[in-house]
Amino acid sequence: MVTATQTTRFLPFLDLAEETALLASAPVKSFDRGQLVLDQNVLLRAIFLIEEGSVRVERRDQDQTVPLAVLESGEFFGEMSYVDGSPTSARVIADMPTRLRVIDEATVNDLITRDPAFAGRLYHSIAAILAERLRLTSMHLDCLIEGIDFYSQTRAEIEAAAAKLPGSDWRTGLVATVLERERKS
Repeated sequence: MVTATQTTRFLPFLDLAEETALLASAPVKSFDRGQLVLDQNVLLRAIFLIEEGSVRVERRDQDQTVPLAVLESGEFFGEMSYVDGSPTSARVIADMPTRLRVIDEATVNDLITRDPAFAGRLYHSIAAILAERLRLTSMHLDCLIEGIDFYSQTRAEIEAAAAKLPGSDWRTGLVATVLERERKS
């Protein structure tokens, strides 16, 4: 079982004893490699802690599957749906044999009944997790935008250089060559 220690904290604004009690009371679920853990667009209020193994998070849109993340031991998922009660935004699949702790509403409500202030500390911890993920997403977007800017600049430089070549309408010649090859195939 994963237990909270001073150096391994999952919910940073809970007391060590609270976090340990929460994890100890959360049911354990095991999944084989390739097994669906959580489907997209499902109403479910639970936070999943990866105790052992890893999962991949992906989003299905129309006929495409877009990988979003790989999460490993010690990481959470499901916290967005837990907080706002909306359907899950992605599906989660076990990448290897995986064991999870499922922190569901009943488990949390039991602890809130004993200590109403627990709710504030739990939601503060979840907010910190969401803020960190948003920061990481922003950093990834910055890298993506830099890549697009680099591509656009490079393409403009290539087009400018090509325009200086004899027969400056190089695109027409390229399209004609491609069309000719396709007709021969």
